[in-house]
Amino acid sequence: TSTTCVHPSPRRWPHRVNNRDRKATRCSRLALHHHPHHEAPLRQALHQYRPFDLTPHQLRQPPGVHIDTQGLAFNSFIKTFVQGHKTHVKEAVTKLLAESAQAELAGFIPSYLFFTSGAAGLGFWFQLQSLHDEQGKDAAEITGWDSELIVPSFINPVPAGVWPGMMREKEGATDFIDFAARFRQTKGILINTFRELEPHALRSLSDGKFPPVYPVGPLLNLKSDDGHVGSDQSIQKSDILEWLDDQPPSSVVFLCFGSKGSFSEAQVKEIACALEQSGQRFLWSLRKPEPKGKMGMPTDYADVKGVLPEGFLDRTAGIGKVIGWAPQVAILAHPAVGGFVSHCGWNSTLESLWCGVPIATWPMYAEQQLNAFALVKDLGLGVEIKMDYKQDSEVVVSAEEIERGIRRVMEKDSDIRARVKEISEKSKKALMDGGSSYSSLDETCVHPGPGIGHLVSTVEIAKQLAARDHQLFITVLIMKLPFDQLFTNTDASISRRINFINLPEAHVDTRNTGPSSFFKTFVENHKTHVRAAVLESSTQSESNQARLAGLVVDMFCTTMIDVADEFGVPSYVFFTSNAGCLAFLLYLQKLRDEHGTDASQLMDSEAELAIPSFVNSLPAHVLPGVLLDKEGATAFLNHAKRFRETKGILVNSFSELESHALHSLSDDKTPPVYPVGPLLNLESDDFHVSTDKARQKYDILRWLDDQPSLSVVFLCFGSMGSFGEAQVKEMACALEYGGFRFLCPYESPRQRARLPCQVTMRIPRVSCRKGWAPQVAILAHPAIGGFVSHCGWNSVLESLWYGVPIATWPMYSEQQLNTFELVKELGLAEGSEVVVSAEEIGRGIREVMEKDSDTRERVKEMSVKSKKALLDGGSSHSSLGCFIDQIQL
Repeated sequence: TSTTCVHPSPRRWPHRVNNRDRKATRCSRLALHHHPHHEAPLRQALHQYRPFDLTPHQLRQPPGVHIDTQGLAFNSFIKTFVQGHKTHVKEAVTKLLAESAQAELAGFIPSYLFFTSGAAGLGFWFQLQSLHDEQGKDAAEITGWDSELIVPSFINPVPAGVWPGMMREKEGATDFIDFAARFRQTKGILINTFRELEPHALRSLSDGKFPPVYPVGPLLNLKSDDGHVGSDQSIQKSDILEWLDDQPPSSVVFLCFGSKGSFSEAQVKEIACALEQSGQRFLWSLRKPEPKGKMGMPTDYADVKGVLPEGFLDRTAGIGKVIGWAPQVAILAHPAVGGFVSHCGWNSTLESLWCGVPIATWPMYAEQQLNAFALVKDLGLGVEIKMDYKQDSEVVVSAEEIERGIRRVMEKDSDIRARVKEISEKSKKALMDGGSSYSSLDETCVHPGPGIGHLVSTVEIAKQLAARDHQLFITVLIMKLPFDQLFTNTDASISRRINFINLPEAHVDTRNTGPSSFFKTFVENHKTHVRAAVLESSTQSESNQARLAGLVVDMFCTTMIDVADEFGVPSYVFFTSNAGCLAFLLYLQKLRDEHGTDASQLMDSEAELAIPSFVNSLPAHVLPGVLLDKEGATAFLNHAKRFRETKGILVNSFSELESHALHSLSDDKTPPVYPVGPLLNLESDDFHVSTDKARQKYDILRWLDDQPSLSVVFLCFGSMGSFGEAQVKEMACALEYGGFRFLCPYESPRQRARLPCQVTMRIPRVSCRKGWAPQVAILAHPAIGGFVSHCGWNSVLESLWYGVPIATWPMYSEQQLNTFELVKELGLAEGSEVVVSAEEIGRGIREVMEKDSDTRERVKEMSVKSKKALLDGGSSHSSLGCFIDQIQL
């Protein structure tokens, strides 16, 4: 067993009668420890903030002890009051550890924070702390009432007028900022909210800058309104509920302002006037303020007639009831209540939403103005009662404004009422088995296609997901082609929330089997292994009770959508190429299935196709070669057809690069497309390079260090790129006669020719390297000025990331399509129709190496945009957040 110590606030307040002693018997494993009363310190140097006096009787001090608390400010009292209990908390924790035989753990216990308000409010605290610590800005210095602050946890800018009052005082703001700084030291933050209520705010807190945030709400005590009420309060409750039983459904507006809510006589008369003029049935909890300058709680009036307008109770006897103490939960749960005028304390807000009662906001103190702003402006779940926050003295809200708010909150068919009803249902589901707050963890299985290119991109998307949301666990299911010699083991230390499973090999008879048939059978034969791995992962992984939220399948593994359907979870496609290619496949699939057009019939070399994802007409001869084969075309287009069955498509691109293609995919016939790229592994060129490769990498980079800036052209053609001997000789001639420094890795297995050795002998400044090339490290080197590439999509993104222009040399798969987009659509590469002769190769190299070319400028600009896309607030960063929201629904 384990022991967890929970330290709530407030402690036993000196001015409040304790009523919690009897609650300890509710759970045999719940022990309540009461701290000894602690003396507040003597008079401090305090700022001017509602000073009050505390008498010895109110402090419940030991006999004979007198503390002068004249002029003590509220927030200073709280700070010193809590600080004074530190010794008592330590003693209680030590006692608990000793009782549970865990004394050796003292000093090694992680701390967690329980934030009792909403996620937007927590984000506000963090934002002010960041401004203070990182930019040297004090919240108290933002004095203009019309000033607005961009806070990531809020959708709309937050006006200074709705900030908590203590934030406008330097000492109060300092205390809050210090709290927020300490929040960051914890191992996690539990928060009394749920994902469906605050998805934007929670997403803003899941970016790796803060401790993990666990939304575990709504945490409400629905069985009783105040623990064990006294006999008098039981009678009052019964009387109130009997009155409500006589009212029609949703006909009563309930006015209640929390345990500390009370008003001046002037404001009471305005409320009374508004209620009478509105003609609405009402239930009004009206309480007497604490004595001015004293710290205490409102009490019930002995006779409310003295503060209400003359004759008010008689005139409203048939439609209204004025009460003192209110059993708030029981009242909100009653079907007669149709609206709630509330101070917007967070507990009251959650209770109202739970019961499906719309709120008219009347914030009074603490963070309530912030809560009201979020309810009205960000969430659309409340009606604003407008009030002037600028006044230093007590604000008196007019009867006309109050009446307007009451009428609006009681509208029976309003959009707000419909939204509140919807969120009410979601609040209950959040706490059910499998609900968002019940588990507060999600697991997503990701199934990459075989091959290092697909695996690298998949690992990167897994890392992005794990970094963005601490409540996500990702399992990557890896299958390996029998002839794939690449090392595909991955590093489990990348994240404890990313788990890699190497699937068992699936036998495929390769005799008399074409490439398309082989690949289809190969993937299909893994379905049993994927099914077993998903089942094992969802029941035995580190994530323990995490909910299986979905299965992300590779673009060539759409048969695994069936596995997601079997588990009853949504499926998503990870399209590792670009948006233009995705839209192209969907277009051809639509032509086939809706118009009977066979893709192989479009391969006339003179034909040009009008494809919505491309601005220019697409020459038929640049279509992927696999579409020439009827079997291959059928397989590709069947994949595209299955894309449409999924809940969304992740694509390794970004909005700034392919705005036109992405726009063409924004229709109701295509699942949502999430551009989340560029997804690149920039830390290493392979997950674990061998000693020999590490030596090669060192040798290559040392050679590059000796070359001038932008002087070297790099030639590399991917993991499957090779040439016949005749083509190699043409390439060698072009490199020799071009006079450029170059770096060209080459291989010498059977059926592959070598670059002529005479080239390196005649031109000592060039470099011809046998075998593997650390492509990312090379492209990142300042000596590289151009890249002759096969235009595999990962290579394209890496080159753009580092601002290196490309001379295109497509070889297989969709690379001709990528080349067309880069050259004709985006103007980010140099290319030609056919690259064979030394003269043509030399021309391409010269063009790509021009230092002041328009292409180089555009590539440099796109390099900057590619990095911004992944930053907080960038296009791909936001798109990934939208995807996370989707899988967590």
